[in-house]
Amino acid sequence: MRKYEGAENLRKYFNKNIRVVEKNGKVSEGVFSLYTKAGDNEPEIESISLDKENGYFDIDTPNIKTIELI
Repeated sequence: MRKYEGAENLRKYFNKNIRVVEKNGKVSEGVFSLYTKAGDNEPEIESISLDKENGYFDIDTPNIKTIELI
């Protein structure tokens, strides 16, 4: 399992303001508010949701390069 996959590995970021850098270089910031396991997601890839001022934003965990608390 990769560092930024799985509920246990991501638990320390839950309900915290984070900065996520994706493998493609895209940077997103917001409060980590939801983890969705692969079996509950379409397509079957786990993801996290960031709560931002303009709504929620989903990021598939295999695309995450780094997560940092801000």
